[in-house]
Amino acid sequence: MTKIIYTSDVHGYLFPTDYLDRNIKKKGYISFIDQINSYRDENTILLDAGDILQGSSLAYYLEKENNPELMADILNEFKIDYYTLGNHDFNYGYAYLKKFVDRRNSTLICANVKDKNKEIKTNDYIIKKLNNGKTLGIIGVVTDWIKLWERKENIENFIITKPLDAISDNFKYIKDCDYKICLYHGGYDIDLETLEKNTKTDENVGGEILKNFNFDLLLTGHQHMPFEGKKIYNTYTSQAPANGEGFVLVDLDKKSSKIIKGQKINTNIYNKYKYIDDKVQDFLDNKLCKLKRPYPDEDKIQRAKHGSILADFFNKIIIDYSKADISITSFANEISGLSEDVSIREILNTYRFPNTLTVLEISAEKLKKALEQNFTYLENENTINKNFLIPKEEHYNFDFFYGIDFDVDFTKDFYERISNITFKGKPVKDGDKFKIAMNNYRATGAGNFDMYKDLKVVKSFDKEISEILIDAFRSGRASELEK
Repeated sequence: MTKIIYTSDVHGYLFPTDYLDRNIKKKGYISFIDQINSYRDENTILLDAGDILQGSSLAYYLEKENNPELMADILNEFKIDYYTLGNHDFNYGYAYLKKFVDRRNSTLICANVKDKNKEIKTNDYIIKKLNNGKTLGIIGVVTDWIKLWERKENIENFIITKPLDAISDNFKYIKDCDYKICLYHGGYDIDLETLEKNTKTDENVGGEILKNFNFDLLLTGHQHMPFEGKKIYNTYTSQAPANGEGFVLVDLDKKSSKIIKGQKINTNIYNKYKYIDDKVQDFLDNKLCKLKRPYPDEDKIQRAKHGSILADFFNKIIIDYSKADISITSFANEISGLSEDVSIREILNTYRFPNTLTVLEISAEKLKKALEQNFTYLENENTINKNFLIPKEEHYNFDFFYGIDFDVDFTKDFYERISNITFKGKPVKDGDKFKIAMNNYRATGAGNFDMYKDLKVVKSFDKEISEILIDAFRSGRASELEK
């Protein structure tokens, strides 16, 4: 039997915790490595499809300590054979990624990312002969939308090409292998039942890979959309759970697979590195200030219709820091909210993105276009637009605007809903211009906000937004703005 075990989008969730509290939970790589090992033999390989360096509180803490080597050390305990890069692995810059890759004992395969300095070696493909005589040919690729999302200084040393081109260039080298595998940090651009195209972008090209290349196995990630697996066209395909929730076991001979969740903590590895888990938990429990009231998470539909006092609070801090006229913020699909006694843990579990802050100059016309796009989030007053739910939840592509007032009529068609925009009580007129603060991800136009793409950058900040928020709460400035 020839088996593939793979994970993806672990996002630094190595320990048995979700960092919402200090409780031990059956999640994180350490909670399922024993199960992985129980399936391993000389005809099994372990793969990872990237996005490990960023995401969890552990990842955040190690970046602040400039210690990617420790992340690599823990991963080396799992004896991963091959891995590719994810878009978030570039978030902390070239030097950080290089130290991480240098420390890994696993082989990196990423055919569409090349280091101009030739210091970070990425293999285009590998061919592995197993004990049973079978040969595996593996090509690794990552979504090239890194070039759209990532800060320029983080990727200026890399040549990043389109995944389909890189696969096309290298497929001939593995075509005679018994099993041809694509390890892809990207997702599907088709409905997995009807096979119809479900997006106009090429952020994810899984459907194109399935249709145009004769792989035996396509392993996907990026979308955080666990998919146990099925055969599509002539290729078997699957997507692993994200955030250390489990792994996929694939039987290549039978063309079958299953998702397996964590059950048992590997105490040897956990005890060896528990000291760093304790440090992270202690760091997260640091209290920053006492607020006048709690700011809990809110119902998604209600906050989209009526606004969010939590988002308003964050936006006030951003305007105070950036001196912008308008601020927008968004929330991850799931957040914790803030208690009266705010801790670092609550900030990081409420603003969960590794983004920096950008201030753009926007015209009244483009501001209205942005508002119209934003309010396609609701189909009507009681229903979220399915495009924000399928194929994956994208609540983070709804923004909360602060600094302006406006009316929304949900009985009208998309792009005809916004009226009566005012700034400081005065109607906004054609020709008016404003300074608008947003995260660097949204400033690229991501999330279908194309109107932001080519706007003039007034200023940008190196400090992450989560750090700006933490500093504001720690210094007492947030408490002043609350009044």
